[in-house]
Amino acid sequence: MSKNYKLQNILFCDNDRLEAYWEMFFKSSRPVYDRENKTIVLGAGQVIDFCTYFNSISLLKWKTYTYAEKLILRLRVKGEMEILLTGYEKKDTQYIRKVLRRAKISAEEAQEICLEYPENNLMLAGFEIHTHGICVIYSGEYITEIEEDQMRHVSLHLCTTTFKKEDYILPNIQLLKETVLAGNDSLAENLWIHVVDNGRTLPAEEIETEHVMVHPNLNVGGAGGFTRGMLEAMDHKEKPTHVLLMDDDVMILPESLIRTYNLLKIIRPEYEHHFISGAMLFYEEMNFLYEDVGFMDHEGTYGPLKDRVDTRKIEDVLRCEEMIHEPKNAYAGWWYCCIPMEFVRKDNLPLPVFVRGDDVEYSLRNKAKFITLSGICIWHMGFTNKFNGAMEFYQVHRNTLMLQAASGVCQNADIMTRIRKLVRVNLLRFNYDGAELLLDAVEDYMKGYKFFMKNQGEKLLKEKSQKNEKMEPLSNFPEAPTKVYSVYAQDLPRKSLETFLYRITYNGHLWPEKWLKKGTVPIAYDWYYTPHRYFFRKRLLAVNPHLKMGAYREMDKKRFFELFNRERKLFSRYKKIHVRLEKEYRDHRKEFTSESFWRKYLEMDK
Repeated sequence: MSKNYKLQNILFCDNDRLEAYWEMFFKSSRPVYDRENKTIVLGAGQVIDFCTYFNSISLLKWKTYTYAEKLILRLRVKGEMEILLTGYEKKDTQYIRKVLRRAKISAEEAQEICLEYPENNLMLAGFEIHTHGICVIYSGEYITEIEEDQMRHVSLHLCTTTFKKEDYILPNIQLLKETVLAGNDSLAENLWIHVVDNGRTLPAEEIETEHVMVHPNLNVGGAGGFTRGMLEAMDHKEKPTHVLLMDDDVMILPESLIRTYNLLKIIRPEYEHHFISGAMLFYEEMNFLYEDVGFMDHEGTYGPLKDRVDTRKIEDVLRCEEMIHEPKNAYAGWWYCCIPMEFVRKDNLPLPVFVRGDDVEYSLRNKAKFITLSGICIWHMGFTNKFNGAMEFYQVHRNTLMLQAASGVCQNADIMTRIRKLVRVNLLRFNYDGAELLLDAVEDYMKGYKFFMKNQGEKLLKEKSQKNEKMEPLSNFPEAPTKVYSVYAQDLPRKSLETFLYRITYNGHLWPEKWLKKGTVPIAYDWYYTPHRYFFRKRLLAVNPHLKMGAYREMDKKRFFELFNRERKLFSRYKKIHVRLEKEYRDHRKEFTSESFWRKYLEMDK
């Protein structure tokens, strides 16, 4: 026997911060949101297009991954209007807009209407409303018809780990309490929230309910926090079918959990082993989607699988929706990642890397495949200006070497060549601390598997953070550029002689100082490499244009030779021991990822 089943809600853009980005919800013109009655009001003669990032439905994906064969639009409305059922299909390289059905509605009082989409080949489906008078929309949703035996039980355990970020985590918990946990549906009954408190500062007695648990924890980083959450979920009386890992410093959308749960309830058996990978959008520019699935390339660089997506543009949304072939080294970020319990086992826990790389390794070790869906997302705080030397140079490269050795993943990536290139680049642009952090990463990796068995992540990160560039407001620097983003301008071509001298003298480190240029040149503070700007300078101004901060970098020949000699000795020793070292890591990987190791590491039995 079939029954109506909700896939996703129509969203009204009732979040204060999202109001400036209303085109993620509606196109053509903007409706008025009535906060008191929680409705949207449309004036006469308006055309509102709901085929947008949040209010379209990924029809091809729902048909592929679940038993949702039929699509029905259900709205509760009042007024004179015409509703168009629309969508987009792909032919060759073009996205073609289709109008599948038109329906005229005349409702003097609030009325529920259901409009079924005709058979179609749409990637994305949506609808438009053309008003002939003042109209009100009370609610809306996309539904389908499902047989009882096509539905499965889902127990969703959300695990989030936090360290003294009450400004983020407390509002998120409260929002979930007021929305999904306050409902009278099966999600409210089957959602369990584990808050792992690495800072031990949360007021547990004010937070905890039957469905919300706080677990005081050591400060063991994201990897240790999420592992604690996994263990607590596995030991819970309501056994999970899935664990949802989510960062704490994010802005969440309750609808993301609703769509995740509704998909899992009717997922086809051939896709029940997939991870659901939520998209990360920028908190500072909320319409831009940065990543929903990432990958590591052959050079060892992490990045998004898709180009940046402007969710206000339907062509970008459609491009993001395409079901593309995932490369070998694809992974899901743990800002929002839903994992089936067949992978979350007490003999298959994350590696103890503190932060960075734990999500990458876990995806790759488990040969994960991914489902992404429009509207399953979070906004990450501070991501656009988050470059941090201790993280990017030390943590990332140390952990990548470790996960590559321990789990045998990313074997096509030459991490050591990447590190050596970065050491050289940072010496050439006088970022001696950055070069030192890279060498620290290699040295600590070479200490072997026992180094990672000690709970010293917090101590090490504090220590390495002392080597981060100390930046001041740009107003303190007379050489600061008026147009701060000009430091990312395309570099000018160098003359052949300049290139030759730059290389053989290590940008003047092996050159008489009297022949070096005296002027200070502004450069990008992060990865951006512009050798023409550095050439034979004695001083550079590293600029963070996002935060309007800067720091001088002075040529220091003594420091250069110390690091240059350290690098040569370090890599000479690495060549001699790397085969034995990799075997040791690989032989101890099962120990690292076991319950017994983690319970001791987390001091859970004390």
